[in-house]
Amino acid sequence: MNRTITFILWAFCLLLTTSVIAHGPKEEIKKAQSEIAAVQLKFNLKPGDKYLFSSVVKQEIVQEAMGQQITTTQDISTEYIYTIKARDNGVTEIEVLMNALKMDTDVGGMQRITFDSNDPDGGTSELKAMSGLIGKSFQLYINEDGSVQKVVGFAEIFDGMEGPQKEILKQSFGDSSLIQSMNQISNIYPNKAVSIGDTWGKTFSGSIANLLHSDANSDFTLSGLEGDIAVLDVDAQLTFSKFTGEGGNPILQAAEFDMSGTQRGTIEVEVKSGLPVLSKLKQDITGSMSIQGMEIPMSIVSDITTTGKKL
Repeated sequence: MNRTITFILWAFCLLLTTSVIAHGPKEEIKKAQSEIAAVQLKFNLKPGDKYLFSSVVKQEIVQEAMGQQITTTQDISTEYIYTIKARDNGVTEIEVLMNALKMDTDVGGMQRITFDSNDPDGGTSELKAMSGLIGKSFQLYINEDGSVQKVVGFAEIFDGMEGPQKEILKQSFGDSSLIQSMNQISNIYPNKAVSIGDTWGKTFSGSIANLLHSDANSDFTLSGLEGDIAVLDVDAQLTFSKFTGEGGNPILQAAEFDMSGTQRGTIEVEVKSGLPVLSKLKQDITGSMSIQGMEIPMSIVSDITTTGKKL
């Protein structure tokens, strides 16, 4: 498989790990548990506070291309620092600083793609431009239900970047991908009082980095309360197809996507602040991508762990 296709596949798989909204199961909960007092879950971080959000993604990607089956393993670690700036009419303004990023991809033992923000010169040359993201900040506006209202200042981070992979990175980490990534962490609240056993729904339909179209039908179930921690069970049904709108990624204009999958696990939320302190999700996606005249069947299994803590 040539180096350009490998890099594009890496960028595509990275998008999938940062762009899904969870979907919770509808299992029956015991009646005795449902009688516990209702709790109000909402995004309620206070101005002046700081938080560290860390994410670790471990993937196994199986592709069939040019008569070969290639198994790729990938580890991705990211860190963001949230500084809560203001809260107005239920909308929280956050300054988000990109603190650290580390990636290690092994393509079937034939090629290794790496980046570590602590040693940007030691990684793969195509990814060196990503060092320009570290230490930069932008503004994020989040509603009480956890949905991202808007992003300000993120696109400008790419203005000073150079190199042939700049446009791929800009698409992969642009505003739309960023909003989906942040929604995965925060867009989980019912915006109403709920008791154990209650389920609430959310839906998503839109583009991911002008690269592909994503649909998710989402429900969340409060499965338990442990002190000030609410436990949410998670189960997602996801579909991905070709993006057909204007402004698509020029490198992948001819690519076709037909992929679907699930995402299951738990999210632990601090009731008082709404802080997602721990999420453990497993994602399983299968389907195919067609590019440069090749049909590439793919399966992607990801274990995603995200933590949040007050600094």
